[in-house]
Amino acid sequence: MGDRAQARHGFTDSWSGRLAAAGIPDVRVSTLTVNYRTPEEIMAEAAPVIRAAIPDANVPTSVRSSGLPVVRGRRDDLDGIVARWLEENPAGIGCVIAAGGSRGWSSPSDRLRVLTPAQSKGLEFDLVVLLDPDGFGDGIEGAVDRYVAMTRSTRELVVLAG
Repeated sequence: MGDRAQARHGFTDSWSGRLAAAGIPDVRVSTLTVNYRTPEEIMAEAAPVIRAAIPDANVPTSVRSSGLPVVRGRRDDLDGIVARWLEENPAGIGCVIAAGGSRGWSSPSDRLRVLTPAQSKGLEFDLVVLLDPDGFGDGIEGAVDRYVAMTRSTRELVVLAG
């Protein structure tokens, strides 16, 4: 039915509890346990983000490693990071994910998208740059937006704040 960790207007109840409250008491819950998209380095950082809001959220185990650590920096580093990635990676698609989308910054390449967290849901990119992720919001919705945005990357994640 869905992934509670990606439900923007989330719910903290379990699927069994939620369905029982809707009059469907006899359910069998099957959970996704394997993550093929997001490398383990990124999932190690993303899991605590969603579990802070939904402690029993299903966070699947990554089956691969990119060998690249999650990079943290300042918002001022954005242009340099993007230029360097585009130069070093002649193929692939990247994405800057920001609360306001492309307001205030435009992409220097057709290989680099600029999206809001909600727009990025369901997509995947070789590089994901989160721009001021604390500005994605509070509570469950903010945590879900940060988690979803982080897990769009198939290879590299950069988190820029301040």
